[in-house]
Amino acid sequence: MASSAAGSKPAFFLLLVVVVALTAGAGVTSAATFIVANLCPFPGWLFTVPAGTTGGRIWGRTDCNFTAGDHGRCATGDCAGALHCELSGKPPATLAEFTLGGGGGGAEDDFYDISVADGFNLPMSFVCDDRSGRDATPIRCMGPGCAGEVRTCKADRVYHYHQYFVIFCPNA
Repeated sequence: MASSAAGSKPAFFLLLVVVVALTAGAGVTSAATFIVANLCPFPGWLFTVPAGTTGGRIWGRTDCNFTAGDHGRCATGDCAGALHCELSGKPPATLAEFTLGGGGGGAEDDFYDISVADGFNLPMSFVCDDRSGRDATPIRCMGPGCAGEVRTCKADRVYHYHQYFVIFCPNA
């Protein structure tokens, strides 16, 4: 899987949430699609989380080496040596965090932010497209001093749909 040879660019492992569906209210299903782009000058891999997820984190892992199959190590964002994370990544790790549908509390709003509470390892931008026509200016975190900003995204009342875009190294 991921490895980095001496003198080469570090390998990069990227967690990806592809489609997250949740039930909101009386039989209405909302869908949120997460599209993750890696614009960093090193590779990334993708995978999904189960439907029905109401919250989570997306982060990048750097300088990974998985020469022993599904076990290895990453310099940042490591998940106890596992290729597929079931735990939060080891700091430092820039985090794209989200709670969908108010976290199951009956609210329609989603909440999203970028956090450096676990440290900073990669520049990132995060934005919601809720088809409202509102300005969808991304939250950007380009260094360890970026301030936490929580935003709200409301699903389209007709299609109950919204998309999220997480971009690593947005200025690469």
